[in-house]
Amino acid sequence: MTSSALPNSATQLAREIVQTCLNHGTKHVVIAPGSRNAPLSWAFAQAEKAGLVTLHVRIDERDAGFLALGISKATNKPVPVVVTSGSAVANLLPAVVEGFHSGIPIVILSADRPATSRGHSAPQTINQVGIFGSFVKTCIDISAEDLGSGKVAKALAESLTQRSAPIQINAQFELPLMPDVEYIDWQPQVQLVPEISRQRDTGRQIAASAHGLFIIGDNSDVAAVKEIDLLSHQLGWPVICEPSANAHSLDNSIAHGVALLQAEVAPMPDIVVTLGAVGLSRAVLRLLTATQTHLAIHSQSAGFDIPDPVSSAAQVLETVPQLTNTPDSSWLLQWQELNAKAEAVITKALNPDTLTGPSAAQTLWNFAGANDQLFVAASWPVRHLEAYAANRDGLTVFGNRGANGIDGLISTAAGVAIGGATRTYLLLGDIAFLHDLGGLNIGSDQVEPDLTIVVMDNNGSGIFSQLEQGADEYQEHYEKVFGTPHGKDLWVIAESLGVPAKQVTTKSELAFALTNFEKVSGLKVIVCLTGDRKDENDLIKQIVSQIQNS
Repeated sequence: MTSSALPNSATQLAREIVQTCLNHGTKHVVIAPGSRNAPLSWAFAQAEKAGLVTLHVRIDERDAGFLALGISKATNKPVPVVVTSGSAVANLLPAVVEGFHSGIPIVILSADRPATSRGHSAPQTINQVGIFGSFVKTCIDISAEDLGSGKVAKALAESLTQRSAPIQINAQFELPLMPDVEYIDWQPQVQLVPEISRQRDTGRQIAASAHGLFIIGDNSDVAAVKEIDLLSHQLGWPVICEPSANAHSLDNSIAHGVALLQAEVAPMPDIVVTLGAVGLSRAVLRLLTATQTHLAIHSQSAGFDIPDPVSSAAQVLETVPQLTNTPDSSWLLQWQELNAKAEAVITKALNPDTLTGPSAAQTLWNFAGANDQLFVAASWPVRHLEAYAANRDGLTVFGNRGANGIDGLISTAAGVAIGGATRTYLLLGDIAFLHDLGGLNIGSDQVEPDLTIVVMDNNGSGIFSQLEQGADEYQEHYEKVFGTPHGKDLWVIAESLGVPAKQVTTKSELAFALTNFEKVSGLKVIVCLTGDRKDENDLIKQIVSQIQNS
């Protein structure tokens, strides 16, 4: 019996895919174990042995997808996620949706049986080509016949050109799936492809009113935020920002601007210029609808969706425009004086040691270090910070603001912690925590994130109380279908998975737990019992009312 002159076709195809990923700067790879993806998993393991990548293995494909999303968010690099065939691929959809809408280049490496197996009831075989529809920038279906064609390199380049987005590379693997013994050794060599440079133009020159306002939403365009910082000084304009805008240290930032809008005491601007995904608060959306002129900046680092949530933008620009005006010093001063009054109200309302959702969020915000990272969940957590957090220096904030879902948040935050290689905090609610318990299941031989999870536990969903369904006339079925009380001891659940956990009931206890956990490496959980949801709803209404009357 004579041996083949080349490795088997599955090994050749897997090695070409892995080598191409390495050449495009891949440093982290997420793998969900399976059989059909064995050629890729083995080749990436060999690349890790050579010191070229770090592997992260998760048994749940949904968690694997969100972990890749988080690492890519923190590193601004494509991160492959390797899965087997069949329903395993479908489990990546939530992370892919978020990646598409937030411009994150996840690389889906979906293993498949040969195309001839499709539609013939072959085990673990579905038509997974194009399964992600419009949520990927490109999708290629390749087999050993495509070796040397350059299709993989072209697809990887596509993920980063123009606007970044997920891509799918579907690889058909024939048996045998593991390399023949005589070809088991492989030493990949990295030949980096030059990074694509993105040119920034100088922006359009536009004459503007003295009474303008910048609103900065979730974005990853650091240069644009710096440009707005300079412009706000030149124009005398205030700046309102969401937490993941990372603009909370700007001199003209109005920390409680959203609270002023909610209380309907903010002065009406003639022009609003927005950057990033804006509109966490309905008060912001009402302002955009009412303002005379809205200019929206669609940064190249953003996803494909136009950042114009209520279709109010007169113009959508790709860069920060060169705005000119004759400044009115009283305009900015008016906002700052109102902000000071709001700050006094908020400080008094959240001063008691009693733990509420807003005070838990504020305590964590003030505690985190300047060099730390904070991942903040959708729903109440991000809105509490948007309205009640003070300006501060440092702290890099992330969130899944593409689709604003509460799924996969533990896994995404773990990815951010791994990618950023620094201490990271996750602020989320109890329902979101229960939604992604699989994210706590990290194998003993895996890279463990330095992540402290702070859970605001009010035994259910609190945000609906502020929406239409929270009105008195809908209370008959409110708790069952919206409040959804779970009645679980979340710290016990965390500890059952081997994760150190504490439960706290006051701000002092929360601060003490945060301080103690600074000395503990890896994953930790702090559960904050934030009291009755109705009481918290009344507190939020009380703050709005007192700002109105201050």
